[in-house]
Amino acid sequence: MSWGSKIAVASESYQATYLGMKIAELGGNEADVALAVSLALAYLLPHLNGLGGDFLALVERGGKVEAVMGLGWAPSGIGERPPRFGLASAVVPGMARGLWELHRRYGSLDWGKVVRTVADFLEREAVVHPSLAEALERAELEGPGSSLYRSIPRAPGERYTVAPLLSLYRSIADEGPDALYRALAASLSGELFAPEDFLQYRAEVREPLAVEHEGWTLYEAPPPSLGFAVLLTLKLADQPPRPPPLSYARIKSILSAARRAHWARDKYLGDCEIPWRELLEGRIQLSESERPTPTPGTTYFAVAGREMTISAIQSLYYAFGSRYVERNGVVLNNRASDFTDGPNKPGPRRRPAHTLSAVIALRGDRAVALGASAGHYRPVIYAQLIQNLLYYGMELRRAVWAPRFIWVEGWRAEAERGFEEGPGVHIVDYPSRMGVAAAAVREGKRVGAASDLRGDGAALAK
Repeated sequence: MSWGSKIAVASESYQATYLGMKIAELGGNEADVALAVSLALAYLLPHLNGLGGDFLALVERGGKVEAVMGLGWAPSGIGERPPRFGLASAVVPGMARGLWELHRRYGSLDWGKVVRTVADFLEREAVVHPSLAEALERAELEGPGSSLYRSIPRAPGERYTVAPLLSLYRSIADEGPDALYRALAASLSGELFAPEDFLQYRAEVREPLAVEHEGWTLYEAPPPSLGFAVLLTLKLADQPPRPPPLSYARIKSILSAARRAHWARDKYLGDCEIPWRELLEGRIQLSESERPTPTPGTTYFAVAGREMTISAIQSLYYAFGSRYVERNGVVLNNRASDFTDGPNKPGPRRRPAHTLSAVIALRGDRAVALGASAGHYRPVIYAQLIQNLLYYGMELRRAVWAPRFIWVEGWRAEAERGFEEGPGVHIVDYPSRMGVAAAAVREGKRVGAASDLRGDGAALAK
C-alpha cells in the first residue's frame, strides 16, 4: 500500500504505474495519468488489452460520477453467430475513442504530449512482463501482424519493441484517435468491416448505476456492461447473519446470489435499457444460471488524486482477443463472439453484452476506486472485494489481497487456500491468478493505492 497527498496509482504493470507517476510529475492531473497508464498497459500487456479492444471508466469529481463507455460496436457485415476467434469475432474497438473522451472532458495536459511521452518511454524501456511471457508460449496468433508478437522474447525482463505499433502511437499523438480508425479502415475494410464502421464510431458518456449500501453510495457501469449484475449479486448475498470472511457459508451465500444475478444478466442484458431498478428492488422473480463463461483477458487500474478518482478497465476479452493481429500490430478483440439472442442479438452497430465494469464507492470524504480482471466471474469477485471493504472493515490492501474464490458451475467453486473447505469447493494455492485487482482511495487530505500480489503490478503515491 502506498500513501501520499497528491496522486496515487495502482495497475497490473509496474512500468505502467511508473509512467502514470511521471505524467503527474510533468503537471498532469488524474485524467492525464489515466491516459498514460492505459496506453502503457495496452502495449505492455497485449494479451489482456490494447488499441484493438475496449475501455470503460468511472470518473468521480466533486462527488459527481460519470461513466466513460469506450465499448465498440459490431461491423456492418456481422453474422448471425460470430465465431469465438478469428477476424469475424471482432467488433470495432472502442478504447481509443474512450480515452479521447476521458481526456477531452477531464484532462489538463496536451493530449499529444502525454501520448508521445508514453511512446518514447516504451520504445526505450518496455520489458516483457511474466504474464506476457506465459501467454506468448500458448498464443496461436494469425493475421499480417502476428509475426511482430512471435518475435518478442519469452524471458521476463527482456527489452522489446513492436515498431509499427509505436509508430501508430505517435500518429495518435499527432492526430488523435482518428489516426487509429483510419489505419484500421485501411487495413480491415471489406465484407465484414466497412470504412464507416471505424470512422463514425464514437464513445459515450453515461450516467452510472447508483445504489445506497451500508452507508456508502456504490456506482457501477450502465448497460451494456454487466455492472447491474455486480450490484444484484451484492444485494442478494446480503442475508443475515453475515458469515465470517473465509467461511464456507460465505461461498455458498455468494454462489446463490451469483446464480440468480447471472440468470438476470443472460435474460435482460444487451445494447438496450434493462429493468435494473426492478431487479435490485426484488420486483422481478429470478431463476438460476448453471455456470459462467471462463474469460481470462482483462486488466484494471485505479487512480486517486485531490480532484478526481478514476476506476478504469480495458480488455480484448479472451487472451489475445480474436488472435487476429492487423498489419500495424493492433491485436483485435473477440467481443462479437459474446452476442447471443434476444436483447443481445447481433446486428450492425450494436454493442454486445459486456463483461467490463468498474466500481466507485463514496462515503463522506472517502472515495474508493475498486476493480479487477474477472470477465464473467466479475459479479462474484467484485462482490467479495466490496464486502471486504464494507462488511468486514478490511483496510484497502487487505481487501485486495484477501483470499478469494470463483464460481465454476452449479454449486461448485474454486477457492484460494485460506478459505474453509466444504462440499463442492476445490482449494487452490494462494495466491492464484484468480482475477488481478487494484484499488485507490482519497481520504480527506491523503490518497493511497493498492496493487494485487496476484499480478505483475505496483502501487505508487506521492
